[in-house]
Amino acid sequence: MRAVRGSYREAWASVTGNRNLRLAQSSSLLAWTGEFLFLSAMTVYAFDEDGAAGVGLVGFLRVLPATVALPWLGALADRVSRRRLLVVACALRAVTAAGAAAAAAQPAAVYTLLTLSTVCHAAYRPVLAALFPTLCTTPEELTGVNAVRAVLDGAAALVGPLAAAALIAAYDPAIAFAAVALLAGAAGLLAAGLRYESPRPVAADGPPDRSGVVADVVEGLRELRRRGRALEVIGLGGAQCLVRGALTVLAVVVAVQLTDLGRPGVGVLWAAFGVGGLAAAMASIGAAGSARLGTLFGAGIALWGVPIVLVGLLTGSPVAVGAFVVIGAANALVDVTGFTLLQRLVPDQTLARVLALTEAVFSLTVALGSLAVPFVLSALGDTGALLAIGGILPVAVMARWAALRAIDADIGVRRDRIVLLRRVGMFRLLSVPVIESLAQRLGRTRVPAQTDVFRQGDPGDGFYVIESGRVAVLDDGQEIRQLGPGDAFGEIALLRAVPRTATVRALEDTELATLSGPQFVSAVTGSSAPSSAAERVVSDHLADDQQRHAEPPRTDPDGAPDPH
Repeated sequence: MRAVRGSYREAWASVTGNRNLRLAQSSSLLAWTGEFLFLSAMTVYAFDEDGAAGVGLVGFLRVLPATVALPWLGALADRVSRRRLLVVACALRAVTAAGAAAAAAQPAAVYTLLTLSTVCHAAYRPVLAALFPTLCTTPEELTGVNAVRAVLDGAAALVGPLAAAALIAAYDPAIAFAAVALLAGAAGLLAAGLRYESPRPVAADGPPDRSGVVADVVEGLRELRRRGRALEVIGLGGAQCLVRGALTVLAVVVAVQLTDLGRPGVGVLWAAFGVGGLAAAMASIGAAGSARLGTLFGAGIALWGVPIVLVGLLTGSPVAVGAFVVIGAANALVDVTGFTLLQRLVPDQTLARVLALTEAVFSLTVALGSLAVPFVLSALGDTGALLAIGGILPVAVMARWAALRAIDADIGVRRDRIVLLRRVGMFRLLSVPVIESLAQRLGRTRVPAQTDVFRQGDPGDGFYVIESGRVAVLDDGQEIRQLGPGDAFGEIALLRAVPRTATVRALEDTELATLSGPQFVSAVTGSSAPSSAAERVVSDHLADDQQRHAEPPRTDPDGAPDPH
């Protein structure tokens, strides 16, 4: 419990103490409060104008156009500034929502503007999620930031509908649309204040990519095929979204037909879902230091389904409310671990389009789940439908448990490598995408005692970090320093493009982690802070060498030059 509280404090401190994260999370809170307000106001407006058919129409208009647009918006986010895209999306959201408020007397115009407004907001979450790794310096910080975002999303899910209810009761949906416009504009202003350096791909080879957006979308699909572990996460997440879509219908069945909660009970069940999600989002901050994100993700997926099965077996209002609390908690756990896994498993240069494709898949599966439920209810009845639909997720997790454990093993290896790399001063300020990329590319070599790693005058072709053992640095055969575990060498020749300025010899059997020259150079020169740190290290070493060579030779007591 102490560790969880410590992780909780650290996660909030990382957000409040980091200007960029503070702005990004505040922008997200306003944008998502506006989204939940928007959803409530939009359905009320549609019901007032066209009844249940209008609600169904806006539900369709929320899903399909945004789903079609997401892959293209994601590809665009990998090509242009993600900060700029957030600002533009918020600005367009504000304009379209304000237009809907002004055109409230013309339903066709309002529906068109509401559809455009939804498309504008669709890019917000995947683009922000793709931006978060760049604003963080450790994977643990990234997990904590995702957990804080989930807490703020939970708060937005409570505040947004309440604000909509108050505005609609006092005025009408048009005023609620105007409030959405104000929130979107404020979210865009906060996003405009972000200041960061976009990471360059490590050791990028070949000419700059000049392909079009269509090619970028295709490349996003290919990236998914190459990233089997990310596909595991998306596949299970898609199954969870299928069940989530079904639950939107099943919640009505449970409240009205299987319990005595009645029609108002639908709101009670979803409120219980929100309470569980908010509590679990806070608790999930304790997962920030965990290397078992894969199995935690799987546990959250399974916990989505088990309570639905229990509701089918043990009918009753208390059971139903408790089940929705657990489902909400599971949803928060899936949200935090799932996004963190994708952010860590997919390279930064294709991350936005992969996250956008993921959002598109999730939107479609939610829609399919809600469409399929009437057929399942007709075939199996209320209880049978709950058992069948709830059982999908535990079975899916059991089938993919070995793959989830393999993800944990991969992340565990990366964590050990990142810890080693972070011991090198010039690497401490690298963003998460860059340090993850280096960790994946890290090689290993064993050097026997009294063997040279390289010799003075050799061409510089690699950078080395000592995992175990000790080495001596020799200048013209004279030992000038010794290095041990966590120390690094080889940077001078790489950053100055000169031959090796010294010989490095293993004093005992030594294990070295290795990076190629291009990988090292592109990592440390890709942003200003690591570049400055590396330059200071090189300058200090060269200054020491110049001072040593400027000193007169030592002499023995008789005045003869010291032969050593």
